[in-house]
Amino acid sequence: MKRQRPSTTPRQGSSSEESSKKTKKAASPNPSTPTANEKNNRNWKQWKQQQIYDYNTHQFLDSSATVNAGLFGARRLPEIKSLWRHVVQHEINQQHNSEQDQTTTRKAGESGGGKISSRHLRRRTGSHKRRRRHRFPSGFESNNTDYGIDVESGLAPASKQHMQQQKGKATPQMKEKCRRARRKPALLKQTHSYWWNEQQTQQKAGKDEDRNSGKRNHNWIPTHLWHAKRFHVSSPPIFSWSVPLVHSNRGSRASLRLATSQTIPKCTIQDASWEIDGCAIVLRASQINSSSSSGEQAVKVLLAILGKVTDVKLSDNAITSGQLSVEGLIHEIDSYPAGLVGPGTFIFKPINDGSTKREACLLSIFVHPTIRLKVMSIVTTFVNSHDGDSDINLTISTEPYSLLRVRGTSSTTTVTDVFSFNWMDVLPLDVNANEVDHGTLLMIKVHCVSSTDCTQRRNQIILKSHRPNHHHSHLPQNTACSGWDVLCHPSICNDLFQMLVRNGGTCAIGLVEDARAQLEAFPPLPIFPRDYPDSEEGQSYWEGSSKDWKLIRSCIEGSCGRNNRLLRMRQRESCDGMISADEPETSELVSSCGVSSRNILRIHWSRLVSPTSGQSVIVVRGSFGVPFLQLLHGCGRLPHEVVSDNTTQRRRPRRPVRSSNLAVHAPPLSKDERERHSQLCQQLKASLSLPALLRCGVFFEGKGSPSVGDVIYSFTPRDDGNNDDSPKGLHQESPLGLVIASGFSPTRGRSYGVAFVSAAMFIDVLDGTDHGMIKDKKMFLEVAVANRMPSPRHLRRCALLSLLL
Repeated sequence: MKRQRPSTTPRQGSSSEESSKKTKKAASPNPSTPTANEKNNRNWKQWKQQQIYDYNTHQFLDSSATVNAGLFGARRLPEIKSLWRHVVQHEINQQHNSEQDQTTTRKAGESGGGKISSRHLRRRTGSHKRRRRHRFPSGFESNNTDYGIDVESGLAPASKQHMQQQKGKATPQMKEKCRRARRKPALLKQTHSYWWNEQQTQQKAGKDEDRNSGKRNHNWIPTHLWHAKRFHVSSPPIFSWSVPLVHSNRGSRASLRLATSQTIPKCTIQDASWEIDGCAIVLRASQINSSSSSGEQAVKVLLAILGKVTDVKLSDNAITSGQLSVEGLIHEIDSYPAGLVGPGTFIFKPINDGSTKREACLLSIFVHPTIRLKVMSIVTTFVNSHDGDSDINLTISTEPYSLLRVRGTSSTTTVTDVFSFNWMDVLPLDVNANEVDHGTLLMIKVHCVSSTDCTQRRNQIILKSHRPNHHHSHLPQNTACSGWDVLCHPSICNDLFQMLVRNGGTCAIGLVEDARAQLEAFPPLPIFPRDYPDSEEGQSYWEGSSKDWKLIRSCIEGSCGRNNRLLRMRQRESCDGMISADEPETSELVSSCGVSSRNILRIHWSRLVSPTSGQSVIVVRGSFGVPFLQLLHGCGRLPHEVVSDNTTQRRRPRRPVRSSNLAVHAPPLSKDERERHSQLCQQLKASLSLPALLRCGVFFEGKGSPSVGDVIYSFTPRDDGNNDDSPKGLHQESPLGLVIASGFSPTRGRSYGVAFVSAAMFIDVLDGTDHGMIKDKKMFLEVAVANRMPSPRHLRRCALLSLLL
């Protein structure tokens, strides 16, 4: 860049400056003469500064010139801010403080730390002071006001209020809370906890009516704030509850390893308050006229009521005295074995009213939230029909409860250490805490530090022993599903949960991990409504008519690791839509329906047992399945153990010995034994008056894993099914059953699945079959599993089938 020569015209005052510089140089002791270049540079800088000053002054004073408003405003911005803070903001704060509804808020434009931010750096959120927003959202104000002035009348609020008072039409208006005030955790928890708050019990009846009318509630479990930071929580709610589905950074395999570990004993905990709908249906029976046997008569009335709707025997004294709980199935009135509603847990509690000195009995029923209203209607029918028939007074109500499940190897030790009680005080001397019966009830008292307002009744909790497979309690498969259930009041549930997690070192799990642990058990435990296809909810589960069941199916049937693709999606496809009612009916047993770019398997169980009639099915459970088990064990000869007194060491075998855990073909029956077995099969088939299903376990011998929806076929008794080139070895016309659950079992060392088969077809297959297999001294049936394809080329491989009662 070229330099310009300085102007030769002298500036005003230049002569005086030059004379002063000369005198200073003369007075200096060591004068130095400047060069010509230095003089030129200094003079050029002075000339440039003067030229810029003259140009700005001329442009500003000249009326014909233009003024840069942005430049001028930017240079005067500090002065404008200072003037606004001292004048305008002071008046606004003074007007706000003079109002009646004073709130402790900071000044406009200032943060909590005292920082003053510019307008373009502030968050565009609704302010907690209504008159300090930089703009009003459209339609936010209900009274059509803008910055304190009414649009229609043009008056300030104070003037308008004064005019209304003069006319006698002053109406108080509730100010709408801002988002910041509405999103406080304490307020949100109070809003979503109406189901156990005693101050809002009157609203619960209205909420139940809204559920029947189609409106969805949104309830929080007591530990929702803890789970929301660590779990995938269902949104929108499932059955009106925010359910913790699975841990966000851990899958079901990790929780299963932790619960079954023997080297480092641990246990898991689950807040399952939503599975009992946060309450218990309480049926109270008391005698109007006091007598010595009033308590026994009340118990008899309750047992008579339960005998008409359940299939369990409640005559045991330990059950009616409140020492043992019982689990059973609830049916419609006088419709057993058909008309299944769902499973339930029954707990008796005898009480003695001190004021009237009358004995009464309470029966608490815990059911799933999808069937609670239906069970309430069934019980209410008994209560209404019983009035006036006897001296026993029956009343029905609900009582809030929370459920915590503690499972794992160290569940007993953890519960003892955290709750600080002695087993000798609650159990007999000859009973070990690790060997108590399934359903044993223990009443203990706990102390919660944060729950200072809780009464003595709320500090009482119920410990319920949960060991469903007590006959196989020695197997490691049943460790993850065995432990204790904690029934408590919801007000202390969060405190107990925090104590078990922090002090006890328990690992929190969700819905997916719990379902995985129940599938790992031996035999696998049933899950509602997946293993109850004979109920209405079971049919809705498999036919895909409920979006809540779709989400649960996607989670349970998904991957076992922590990377579940469905839960990581921003919009869950399984909750977006429902199957249209106009969809044409299909005659297929298994069909897939596309819902939001996702295929959902639909299974019609009635077409498996009765393809033409379409009659509803029932599932054979309990002791009713013993004849089918006897037929399975009678299709071949089981080896008998030979007890030898010779203690000498056996000689080494010459040929390789087959491993004892491999399946082998059972020795065939003789001609007479085959005829007797065939007669038993025909008699049992003739006794089937209803289309029935059998719950079975299926696994592959070797590699391979069954999948949900796989079709099970049987081999014909004449041909050999091992010949893949001959399709005559399979019954291709009608399938035997379907797989409903599967997964890899770490304790078994192979994949395992649960299936349902037709009872009538199962009897036909056992009649004269040659495909009985022996494994671990048990009898299995050899079947073929196909991937929903009727062609034999799509067969995966042979599998073994066993009955689960």
